[in-house]
Amino acid sequence: MALKADLCSVIHAEMIPGKGLGFNYSSSRMFSNLNFRNDAWTSLPSLSLRNQRQYPKYNTSAQQVAERSAVLVKPVKVEDLSLKVEEAKEPSLTVPRQGQPCTTKVVSVDTLFGPRGAIGEICHIVLDHGGNFHFVEGHYLGVILPPNDNDGSGLTRTRVKFDDFSVASCRDGDDFGGKRLSLCVRRADLSPDSISNFLCDRQEGDEVDIIGPFGYKMIWPNDLEAKHIMVATSTGIAPFRSNLQQVFINPYSQVAFNGLAWLIAGADNCNSLLYNREFTQILGTHPIHFRYQKALADHNTSVADVIYQNGDQIFSLLNGGAYIYFAGLQTMMPGILKMFERIAQERGENWADTLAELVRNDQWRVEVY
Repeated sequence: MALKADLCSVIHAEMIPGKGLGFNYSSSRMFSNLNFRNDAWTSLPSLSLRNQRQYPKYNTSAQQVAERSAVLVKPVKVEDLSLKVEEAKEPSLTVPRQGQPCTTKVVSVDTLFGPRGAIGEICHIVLDHGGNFHFVEGHYLGVILPPNDNDGSGLTRTRVKFDDFSVASCRDGDDFGGKRLSLCVRRADLSPDSISNFLCDRQEGDEVDIIGPFGYKMIWPNDLEAKHIMVATSTGIAPFRSNLQQVFINPYSQVAFNGLAWLIAGADNCNSLLYNREFTQILGTHPIHFRYQKALADHNTSVADVIYQNGDQIFSLLNGGAYIYFAGLQTMMPGILKMFERIAQERGENWADTLAELVRNDQWRVEVY
């Protein structure tokens, strides 16, 4: 998901050289609780991106898993060249855009939905970083658009630049081998300066430079009893898939999740509902701790409608300390905010005060584009 910001200020600074890669925020309460365990399974359920495609089973020893465990590093604060995450009073983080780029190789590019090669195509892209890029679920990264002579396209670009995309897999990748990560990318336009266009055009073996990781809004707090309400449209599903894959599917994560993960996914129709089979499988195996609701435009239902239909339960969960996340198209936010105001009025509450309290407690988390 190419990220911009809602309710926040985002500064796109140019990449600067430096050292250090893969910041995890161990000093904050906003870091991931998902660690490796020693009694890992030797096999796992296969994952499906589309109905006709299944991942094979993988075997990895516990010793290998331990050896590739990510090193937690406290980020360095950079005053001028930085990306400020959505404004929140506790904590307020400035994530530096620094670190040497990590060169990855394309493993696969699969069209999940939309016309191949055209605007609107959504691709699942797997990159092999060789274990050299460390992140946790909910992070996003920068993809660097290379000079013309590096990608063989022959296209003329105005400048070298990079853009942000949420990681769509857990820290171990879809194959749980610890050397891959996945992106869910919508081809936004066909211009030579478009990084989404560049990514969707990659072939197996092509090199892609990435930098980061960045952000903390989509990283789940360190609480295995927490309640999480996730609202997604389009490729905004990426950070939620990342978290859900780590909690419910990755056999090497030390997780005994006893909270609630409630996903509200919006799409035009069932065919464009990204990763639907995976989420349906999780619902079948974890019906107590996972809830999955679809908002389909061809059924005249939006994510705002689903929120309204479940308004009392959502407000009750938020009043009890639940976290609510929004990722995807920023055009969904006005309708969502209007619906929350309507629910609050019907409950006799002041929505402005409630929203301010949620933001103050860092329960209200938004990354939209």
